[in-house]
Amino acid sequence: MTRAAASPPYPPSSTIMSLTWDDEIHRLGGERAGDNWPMAWGDDGLLYTAYGDGNGFGPRADNYTLAFATVSGKPPTHSASDLPTDIDTLVGWGKEGIKASGLLMVDGVLYLWVRNYQVDGDWRHARLAWSEDHGRTWTWAGWHFAETFGCPEFVQFGPNYRDARDGYVYVVSQAGNDAYAFDRDIVMARVPRKSIHRRGAYEFYLGSSAGEQPRWSPDIHRCRPVFSDPRGTQRIAITHNRALGRYILTTAHDDGSGTTHTPALGIFDAPEPWGPWTTVYYSDRWADGWMIHHKFPPAWMSEDGRVMWLVFSGQYRTGGNDYCLLTRRARLIATDPADSQG
Repeated sequence: MTRAAASPPYPPSSTIMSLTWDDEIHRLGGERAGDNWPMAWGDDGLLYTAYGDGNGFGPRADNYTLAFATVSGKPPTHSASDLPTDIDTLVGWGKEGIKASGLLMVDGVLYLWVRNYQVDGDWRHARLAWSEDHGRTWTWAGWHFAETFGCPEFVQFGPNYRDARDGYVYVVSQAGNDAYAFDRDIVMARVPRKSIHRRGAYEFYLGSSAGEQPRWSPDIHRCRPVFSDPRGTQRIAITHNRALGRYILTTAHDDGSGTTHTPALGIFDAPEPWGPWTTVYYSDRWADGWMIHHKFPPAWMSEDGRVMWLVFSGQYRTGGNDYCLLTRRARLIATDPADSQG
């Protein structure tokens, strides 16, 4: 594989030796369907997703800043349908409206993170909601994150949180409170899977030494990064590739153009969700236009883990309008997980 000239922040992966892309981009929805597309693998086999700044798959007559859909099948033959809910919110473009940044189903309950939640006129907050009827009605938490965790996402495992590494749910975010900025660091929280709605149950990553277990604290101000890139991170995701036994992190980074969003993409892997990280792919120009919210849904990984589908949104073509659910197939050459276990 020919690597781009950009300098990655971590050494090359010894587990995933190469990642190559199919040329074809698959587009689902019209040219104003929306963006963001966090995805949760449900207990019914469906993928639950949310979009912003769009009109979905009807298409709807109006644009929404927060709305939901279900996705069935696998690329390239997947399909989507709108899922009307009681928290669908008419459009507030960009920072003017709440946007979904993370979805997860655990024990039949669907959890949602939104960014751009306004408090006293300041939109730089994140808030949690949950649904016990597969997304039709929602309950909002009476608390929110501020100062950091400005664009939270859940670490993704199997359907209905099957195959999770332990009894916790993990939340990651770029370290700042502004989802439109590039932050050097990525931070992490964990919470017992039965207490996701309780703010007092959250603990924050403090770091770990080689061969030692990670340390956690209930004090958000003490949290330390699980990942750092001097060129910044933005709108990140971590998903578990069960077959390879690796966590896959995706993030945009600053390409030096001075723009809010870029065509840059970094992909990294690690044996644990807090690292140690190595580089799978790193490019300043993965696309011709700007891209956001890259992620590899576990539901769309092959049984051997060597084929994954990237979900993203933005403007893949310079001058084009790809404001819809975009997917692109990645093919990996990787070592056998048994080899790394001696």
